[in-house]
Order: sequence, then C-alpha cells, then structure tokens
Amino acid sequence: MDAREAFLRAVLPCTVDAERADDILETARDILLDEIGREELPERLVSAQVSLAVVIFNREGAEGESSRSEGGISRSYIDDLPADIRRRLKNYPRKVGAIYGNETAET
Repeated sequence: MDAREAFLRAVLPCTVDAERADDILETARDILLDEIGREELPERLVSAQVSLAVVIFNREGAEGESSRSEGGISRSYIDDLPADIRRRLKNYPRKVGAIYGNETAET
C-alpha cells in the first residue's frame, strides 16, 4: 500500500480527492525532511508521513486556533509535531551541515 492509499484509508469516511491528498502528503514529507535535515525520506518514515498527513488534514479549518468549544464539544489542537512522530525522528539525527544553507556553510 502506498502513502496516498494509506492516508485515504486513515481519513475515511471523509472525502479527499487524490490531488488534495498528494498536497497534504507532500507537506507532511517536507516537514519531516526539514526535521531530519535530509533530501530523501527514509522508507521507514513513510508511516510517520501518513500519520502527520492525518494530523494536518484534521487541523484544516482550525489554522491559528489552539482550542475550540462549540455546541458543548471541546477540541484542542497541538501546535507542534506529535510526540510519537518526534520520538521516531530521534533515530534519524540531522546530517552535518544540514542546518546551514550552502552560502553560510562556505563562509
């Protein structure tokens, strides 16, 4: 099962078209790559990408909110990477020089 199919299954019964699913998965991938400082996402982190994509999907429409109470229902949102995903990323330390851009590293 590829990442898109896993994501679409995770957000059922919501309807998400393939293009939007790809956009959300790409955003999740970019966030993970920024965290580990690499150019390619290791295969073992694809499930973390799907999990983060579900978090991003669930946050849609609540950008900028930390919590909401409506009709007696309260919701709280995290504003950082979920702890379970962050723990998995500890196995992938940043590569040396990944923090700086090319122009900074050379000076």
